[in-house]
Amino acid sequence: MRVQRSIPTPAEGATVDPSAPRTLAYEPALDGLRGISIIAVVLFHACATSGLPDWFRGGALGVSVFFTLSGFLITTVLVREVEATGRVNLRRFWARRIRRLVPASLAVVAAVVVLSWTTDLYEVRAREVAATVASFANWNIVAGGDDGLLRTVLGPLGPTWSLSVEEQFYVALALVVVLFTKAQRPQRALAAVFGVVVAASLVLSNVVSDWHPRLEFGTDVRAAELAVGGLLALAVTRWGARLRDRRGLADVIGAVGLVVLAVLFMTADYTPPWLLRGGFSAVAVMSSSVIVGALAHRGVSRLLSNPPLVAIGRWSYSIYLVHWPLFLALSEERVGVGSWVLVAVKCAAAALMGFALHVLVEQPFRCLRNPTLASIAN
Repeated sequence: MRVQRSIPTPAEGATVDPSAPRTLAYEPALDGLRGISIIAVVLFHACATSGLPDWFRGGALGVSVFFTLSGFLITTVLVREVEATGRVNLRRFWARRIRRLVPASLAVVAAVVVLSWTTDLYEVRAREVAATVASFANWNIVAGGDDGLLRTVLGPLGPTWSLSVEEQFYVALALVVVLFTKAQRPQRALAAVFGVVVAASLVLSNVVSDWHPRLEFGTDVRAAELAVGGLLALAVTRWGARLRDRRGLADVIGAVGLVVLAVLFMTADYTPPWLLRGGFSAVAVMSSSVIVGALAHRGVSRLLSNPPLVAIGRWSYSIYLVHWPLFLALSEERVGVGSWVLVAVKCAAAALMGFALHVLVEQPFRCLRNPTLASIAN
């Protein structure tokens, strides 16, 4: 069984990076999982900014699902490249990551900066902008302390903290994979590293601090969620045939995980103590079980492959980038409506703006055939 990654194929009307390894095919169910996760995050933030703070507070856990899914996909890509070529082409890896992440992010940052200069919608400082561009936003929140929380995490660029965690993980993971490429058993060595990361994150989450933001935004304490995804990627790479032979069991495991995540999205409080003290790792295990179910190509996969969910999942990165600054701008005073009507307005606006950013910026750069970028990628 070949492991699959969530990248559009030519059959779906998208253009794939020709320099990317060809061993991985598109898996729509994983985009469906992204779709559920971004819906949870958007509903949580829409309610919190519309006078309904007690609704969908568990939606913040959608970020945890993104972490685990990213760990799974990036590890799979790197391991498959090592299997196919015996090495990791870091220039190509960085070129893909840059095309995938940077243009849309910079577009939103530029829009926020311009609006902060020309209107009273936002107040953003150079430090927040620099931290976002440098993928250091999460540590900027931690460094700002209690006095800076309103300006950092609740500012228009606040949600970029999670993107910073992921990008820091990408850097570390790529370097670790390169380091172990020549090891006698590279996948075992990488599995050991992931195991140490999970254990260290669990320990740190219980001893490093009692301050909530440090436990929520620190890369070291959140790395376990990405590492669990990495461990799953290694397991599927090695035992994929067994997953194919036990699709019924895998589907049951995925269904259980999906139900647990849905309940948490609906009912969990925002970052309760059990989450901050290691519970994020348990959520990562549930996310991994859903990924297993998605790869089984049975009931869970069919559910997650629902076309609207898949479409939202493919727009999820752009939606995530635009939704928070948009929600801050669409206040009750400016829109003239409140409560659930305002939530509906915000969600619709986030979907439309996210789709526009995806089509106009994210996809064109992702599929760019610029000779300079091509030379970097090769």
